[in-house]
Amino acid sequence: MKRFMALGAAVLALGAGAAAIGQKATAGGAVAAQTDGGLYVSSGTIEGPARPGAYGPVTVANHSAADLTVTVTPRQWTQAANGSVAPNRRGGLSGVSVSESSFTLKPGEQRQLTVNIASIPSSGALYGALEVVGLPADVAKRKGVVLGYRVVSAIRMLPAAPKAGVSAGKIKPAKGTATLPIKNTGNTLDVVSARVDVKTSRGTQRVSSSVKILPGKTINLSLGKLQKGAASAKITVRQKGKTVVNTTKKFTVK
Repeated sequence: MKRFMALGAAVLALGAGAAAIGQKATAGGAVAAQTDGGLYVSSGTIEGPARPGAYGPVTVANHSAADLTVTVTPRQWTQAANGSVAPNRRGGLSGVSVSESSFTLKPGEQRQLTVNIASIPSSGALYGALEVVGLPADVAKRKGVVLGYRVVSAIRMLPAAPKAGVSAGKIKPAKGTATLPIKNTGNTLDVVSARVDVKTSRGTQRVSSSVKILPGKTINLSLGKLQKGAASAKITVRQKGKTVVNTTKKFTVK
């Protein structure tokens, strides 16, 4: 059974950041440069107004010393409760296709592709990923660990009518801690900044976080280590320079 390992790849998080394969991609991390060798993809972010059409070109080039079989697939983003994001490799991105989804590149050869948007979701915006994978063309004949490449670019079709919106859910207590659910109820990727002052019998501690949340998704903000018993949290959430949540919630730490 062959094992495949990504090499020299970069993952782009929501078009605003990146992390090397094997690390968690976060919404808003620092950009990781692609290596000179291996698989090269020209566009880190495919961005435009949220309407049907063709976008690009996106150049895919083989900078390695061997023929590469390349597959190009639009993907949905998934977002974990801690805010980290990754392409959902179980399926494609509805309404999005590419001019060529599979081809072989010889060393030094390149191919220009277009990303075709057939439809936009009812929310008025579309956020996804373009996953480009390159494996040696003779991978079936190789033994042991086979090296390949994976580069993920962001697709961002921006809404004509941006709608910012954030909600703070019911605090979820646990043993010695608690989490605050924060949901993006709008259709933008504007940074959500949260500040929570948690008061317990031992005093007050502050927790803060800034993160991009996918529309319709919820992240859980950890309130840190807390004393058992009654507590309250003064919650302030800002987006696009405006305070969108300003409330106090009471809860009991287990």
